[in-house]
Amino acid sequence: MKRILLFILLFTLFSCQKKSQKSKNNTQEKTTVQDKSVIVNLERSDPIIFDPETTQKLSEKEVNSIFTKRVKKRLGIEYPIYQAYTYKDSLGLQYLLLTDHYLQGKEKNDRTYYAIKAFQLYSKDNTFKKRSTFKDEIDKDWEVAISFWNEYSELADFDNDGYMDLILTYGTLGPDGYADGRVKIMIYHNRTRATIRHQNSEYGGRLTKISSKFYMLPKSIQKVAIAKMKLLSQNHATFTKGWEKKMKEKATRIE
Repeated sequence: MKRILLFILLFTLFSCQKKSQKSKNNTQEKTTVQDKSVIVNLERSDPIIFDPETTQKLSEKEVNSIFTKRVKKRLGIEYPIYQAYTYKDSLGLQYLLLTDHYLQGKEKNDRTYYAIKAFQLYSKDNTFKKRSTFKDEIDKDWEVAISFWNEYSELADFDNDGYMDLILTYGTLGPDGYADGRVKIMIYHNRTRATIRHQNSEYGGRLTKISSKFYMLPKSIQKVAIAKMKLLSQNHATFTKGWEKKMKEKATRIE
C-alpha cells in the first residue's frame, strides 16, 4: 500500500513539473514573437541610418558655412536645410541635403509642414553639381502634413560596388493621421531611381505601386528595401495581405 501511495505522489509531482515547464516554454515563445515587433516613433530630428566610417552628419554651423546664401540660390535651395550629410565613394565627395517648409500658426509650436525637397550633390572643381533632386508637397484637399521618415531611410553601399546607395523614405498624414496618409520609398543606385508608392486606407482604396526598375536593382538592395517595408507595416503602413509573395512575383501594383 505504501508503495502505491509513493508511486501516486511521484507521478503527481512529475506531472506538475512537466506542466510548469510547458507553461514556461509557451511564455518564452510568446515573448520571442512579441520581440519581433519594433516600435518606431517618428521625429523630425531623427537622423537617417548611416555608417559613421563613410558618412558624416553636418552640424548647423557646418551647413551654414558650406551652403551660403549665394550657393543655395545657385542650386535652387529654396527651403531651409534642416539636415545634411557628406560622404565619399568612387564618385568623390558628395552631399545629401534634406529641406522642408512650413506655415506658422498662431502658437509657437503650431506648424504645418506642407513641402519637402531633397538634393544629392557632388563636388567637382570646388563647385557643387546636382546629381538628383526631388520635391513633393501635401495634397491640400485632404492631407495635413508631410515629412521625411528618416527611421526608414539609409545611406550605404548595399551591394559593395564602391558607390553609395540611398534609400529615402517620406510620408504624409491625412485627416486620420497615418491611417490614411501615403508613403513613398525612393531607392537610388548609381544612375537608377526606383520607387515604391503606397496609399494607406482603412476603408478600401489601399494601393501599393512598385516601379519595374525596382526588380532590376541588385538583390541586396531589394532585400534592404523590403526589410524597410516590413518595419513600416508594423508601425506606419498597412499593406495588402500577401504583399511579400506578390513582390516575389514582381508585381508592380498591389491592391
